[in-house]
Amino acid sequence: MNKVDIYVNGYRLDIFDDEQISINLSVQNVQDISKVFTDFTQSFTVPASPRNNEILAYYYKPDITSASITTSSEGGLPIWNSIGIQWQSLVTTWNAGGASDKVTNTFDGRLRQEARIEINSLPFRTGVIEIESVQLKGTEPYAYTMTFYGDLVSLTDLFGDDYLYDLNFSAYDHDYTDDEVRFRFASDTDADFFYPLMSPVKNWYYDSNIADVGDSNIAPNGSATAHGIHWYELKPALKVAAVLSAIQAKYDITFTGDFLTSIPFVDLSLWLHRTEGYLFSSGNDIAWTLIDFNRNTGSGSDFNLTTETWTSPADNDYQFLITMGSGTENYELGVFFNGQLQASALVDDHVTSIQRSFDLYVPLGANVQLAIRPQAANSITFQCTDYSVDQLDRETGLPVANEFSVDQTTTQTITFKVVVSDLMPEMRVVDFLTGIIKMHNLVIVPNSSTSFLLQPLSDWYNDSVDQYYQTYFDITQYTVGRPPVYREIEFKYQETEQILGFQYQQTNSIGFGDLRSTFNFDAENFSIELPFECPLFELLTNENGGALTNVLCYKSITAEADDQGNFNPYLGAPVLFYGYFDTYDLTSNPVAYVDSDGTNVRTISTCWYANVSNRYDQTLFDANSMCFGANIDPYFLQVVKNGLYYNYWADYITTLYNKSRRLVSVSAVLPIGEIITMNLQNKVIWNNTKYTVNSVSVNMTTGKCNFELLNDDQSTTSGIYSTPSEPLTPVE
Repeated sequence: MNKVDIYVNGYRLDIFDDEQISINLSVQNVQDISKVFTDFTQSFTVPASPRNNEILAYYYKPDITSASITTSSEGGLPIWNSIGIQWQSLVTTWNAGGASDKVTNTFDGRLRQEARIEINSLPFRTGVIEIESVQLKGTEPYAYTMTFYGDLVSLTDLFGDDYLYDLNFSAYDHDYTDDEVRFRFASDTDADFFYPLMSPVKNWYYDSNIADVGDSNIAPNGSATAHGIHWYELKPALKVAAVLSAIQAKYDITFTGDFLTSIPFVDLSLWLHRTEGYLFSSGNDIAWTLIDFNRNTGSGSDFNLTTETWTSPADNDYQFLITMGSGTENYELGVFFNGQLQASALVDDHVTSIQRSFDLYVPLGANVQLAIRPQAANSITFQCTDYSVDQLDRETGLPVANEFSVDQTTTQTITFKVVVSDLMPEMRVVDFLTGIIKMHNLVIVPNSSTSFLLQPLSDWYNDSVDQYYQTYFDITQYTVGRPPVYREIEFKYQETEQILGFQYQQTNSIGFGDLRSTFNFDAENFSIELPFECPLFELLTNENGGALTNVLCYKSITAEADDQGNFNPYLGAPVLFYGYFDTYDLTSNPVAYVDSDGTNVRTISTCWYANVSNRYDQTLFDANSMCFGANIDPYFLQVVKNGLYYNYWADYITTLYNKSRRLVSVSAVLPIGEIITMNLQNKVIWNNTKYTVNSVSVNMTTGKCNFELLNDDQSTTSGIYSTPSEPLTPVE
């Protein structure tokens, strides 16, 4: 029998002498190949001993808090103050992990807690513990029931409900000017952050005829009328690798693996299209900035010039008087209580000095601040020549006492910036990472509690070594069955209402980039659905003569139009694409870029290449596509063979449907050394046949292991490939 120790937050739990604890190990299980699994134990119980009660903070008694369990002044022994018991027995039994006086504040039963498992004092697994219930006999606790989960579950716990906009992307923030946008559109000023040729509003077209002066015509045709891509039309994009870097930085974790430096992944990009329309459609899309006051001018002294904050001394009605000097730009003034906007006023008559006032009820202790924001995406210079707050008499409504008066002795300038975190799509961090994992059929394997390997499943298995269990398997009784197969397999992106993508769906009865196949099996369906949209780009035709250009763009518009015939802007699920900058030469068909003055037009002859395929300057078969199926690439106008299914899923699916594929269930009793070093990546050699481990249940106490093995067919290849209308024919 093995000795199993379980630690919670560094403290060793007491274990029942006859308790047998099993753990299920699986990375990717053939019975649900759409999911990534982690290690977990079957439910087990530990005694409600004094030691465990304190480690688990008396979970069965909701009235027990950290204040109820303290440390005595003599000997540092834990004391339960609520009944005055001092556990002298802990002098000898508290012999593992940490000092007893630190226990009380380490456990929160609402959350999964850090844990690890040792077998015969050897490290086996790290992860988290979750309490399920407490058994009581009469009024006394008897046992705690709990489950252990491996590090992948703790990773999702770490992300919680955080969204992409909760990450720090400040390294990519920049002044919002026509030059700054153009630099990142026509050059690789920021290798990970750029402005692709993707329209959030307009239906761009190309006409080199000088007579065409339409505002959506992006051809620099020599007309004196300015038209083309206006600088404010473009929205930025960020490389997915940069998003992963921000995730690593926020949660202090590390992702490893050669996949992260592979060319397709390096090119994968996320369009920062969080709201419908232009990047800054109105003043409501622009961030507030605190007004920086530097002088007290009245009798009141409660205003903090360092934090720009006044703290209300009472529940009362107050009058806010704000006097602003003359300016050149429209802006909005806002009064905030504890960070929440309470009242605002638009200032559009700024030629001379103006005054705005608010009568507001302010609760006791509220932190009050005054902020400003431009009404257009422009930098502004302003000066608040007086800001005062007077207490009002509730009966007469007249001022009775001045709380403070402050002003600015000099002007303040707000340089309008693009704050990248504010532009991130409305998507949770865990959903984003899960989507990337599904997209590329990745395994995510903990190297440690803070380091995780990301690798395509086929590559992970290819890096394995063989392990020989010939003498351990119990061949007196085992079963050989067929692995689950599916009647229909589908790989799909989110449905879209974008004009071209919607038309493609209606015509082909399948979304652009999707792949679906049907088999003659009486079985369930299997679907991989990504949380992203697959954008259908358009290669523009020169309407002056009808020749194709090499200008490739995406239009985020619907097929519906307004009364003036303009297509409506579209906002769907987050959009992924490949972004690449090298020698994408538009010299033969340049595009026009209109500066912020509305008259100066620049000719752009090179820009970022954005498409569902990642390379335009290589041969067709060297490029990779983010389509699952054999879709016609909008740039090459041919099928790009190296799609997501072909690159990452074909080996797995083809092998699954091989006629000789079998699922073997067999048990073994392994020595402790084999259990500790067990790696599901490695192939098992048994009876001269090589197997991959689908899953294994390990009884850590007895060493008995129940394996599910899949025979490893070396003859199958990744040659399976088809168009959406042709089924994925299983290899026999």
